[in-house]
Amino acid sequence: MTEHRSSHLRAAGRVVVLGGIFVAACFLGTSVAPNAHAGQTQADAKSETSIEGDWVRTDLNGAGDFGGLANHFEKAQLTPEYQAIVANQRQAPRGAAFTENRVHRAGEPYVVVDMPCGAGFGAGALGVNPDSGAIHIVEQKDEVVIAPERGGSRHIFMDGRAHPDLSDLTPTPAGHGVGHYEGKVLVVDTMGLTRGGVTAGGYRTPETHLTERFEVSPDGKHLSIKYTYWDPKIYVKPHSYEYTFDRLPAGSIAFEDWCDASDPAEKYSVVPPAQQ
Repeated sequence: MTEHRSSHLRAAGRVVVLGGIFVAACFLGTSVAPNAHAGQTQADAKSETSIEGDWVRTDLNGAGDFGGLANHFEKAQLTPEYQAIVANQRQAPRGAAFTENRVHRAGEPYVVVDMPCGAGFGAGALGVNPDSGAIHIVEQKDEVVIAPERGGSRHIFMDGRAHPDLSDLTPTPAGHGVGHYEGKVLVVDTMGLTRGGVTAGGYRTPETHLTERFEVSPDGKHLSIKYTYWDPKIYVKPHSYEYTFDRLPAGSIAFEDWCDASDPAEKYSVVPPAQQ
């Protein structure tokens, strides 16, 4: 496995990639019901099965690198209009390795992602789609906050409010999220997201609804987030996939990573190892 700037841990025969996030089941045009913990007490909310804490995204596919985590996801089924839009969209700037079109020798370092700070991660984007950086989730009565390790935050309102009219909402990478509990599953509906690509070949606009279902395993050690994007102008059928996370040990913290795109050291590079 190539070396990467983000940390990777080995556990139970799988690669653990630092990262995290969530999912829900809502329909276009419906508002999410008021917060109802379905019999949960305040003590239960902070128990070992609470979503609160530090989480890292896991590689259940055995891909061995972050880029392969979604290899087995079902591809989005798009309308003809958005098939053309997705096919023609420009990818985010990458490192020189993506345009050199050559094999790099073992031991020869090269940049794979150049100036990642320019991707807008500090605006809460990684609270919607966590990558290899750890995330911290804080849960209170009226709000859930997701704080990615690499800056920004995402706020999910649990006080029963509805989404504002889109004319009053400025789209952001984190969007406007409202949530409620169905039993022990946190269900979140988000809209007002900035326009752009979605995991596994999807697309979104500010009108698109993202529903997420956050569910902690009975032993409290794992978190699943099931994502579904709903938008009939974009999708032939709703686009769904699932992320999984491992809970970090007690006492872990998500370090803030200052992102300065003008810093020449702000590059993701690898050194290919000798092949065995």
